[in-house]
Amino acid sequence: MARGKTIHFLLTYDRSKLRLANIERFRDGKKAVDMYEEREHQYADQPHMEVVLLGADSEEAIRVTHPTYFRDFDVEPFTLEACERHLPWLTPQPATG
Repeated sequence: MARGKTIHFLLTYDRSKLRLANIERFRDGKKAVDMYEEREHQYADQPHMEVVLLGADSEEAIRVTHPTYFRDFDVEPFTLEACERHLPWLTPQPATG
């Protein structure tokens, strides 16, 4: 990645729907971090919402490095095992005590 050419991608992913809810692009790293903090606060009480900030030289690059966020699960559904691996809060944990 060339210095100064980084694009910051702020992804908001809805784990309950297995869908990317929003993608925002920033050239200014400070603005990207500020918006990341705002989104984290916005979704703090919604554990199914995941907020991720990534940097790359293109959207194509993050589609390669983080394909799960862009996957169309209607076309290519997860197996039960993959769901449990990627969505651990859906699998009840045995009580300890």
